[in-house]
Amino acid sequence: MRVEVRFYGFIRDAASSSSRHFELSDRGSVRELLNAIIDRFGEKLRDRLLTRAGDLETNVQIFVEGERVAEIDRPLADGRGEVEVRVFVLSATAGG
Repeated sequence: MRVEVRFYGFIRDAASSSSRHFELSDRGSVRELLNAIIDRFGEKLRDRLLTRAGDLETNVQIFVEGERVAEIDRPLADGRGEVEVRVFVLSATAGG
């Protein structure tokens, strides 16, 4: 399956691009996609995307075809071919 990922925030800076394509298995999951992103752009990104337990950091939001993903082991698609995935990163703000 071909997946287009649109990057925002610090992920875009790390990728030096606003979008990239990844090839995953037809039953690829969000976790598989995150691992592909980390493999391509380095382990430093893992610390910004995932907790030590392997869950999404609270400031990372992932949307698959407009639907927010809460479970990263969820399949991206059901063999539908090309899928667009948008990765949004919402930074915590400091007030005062």
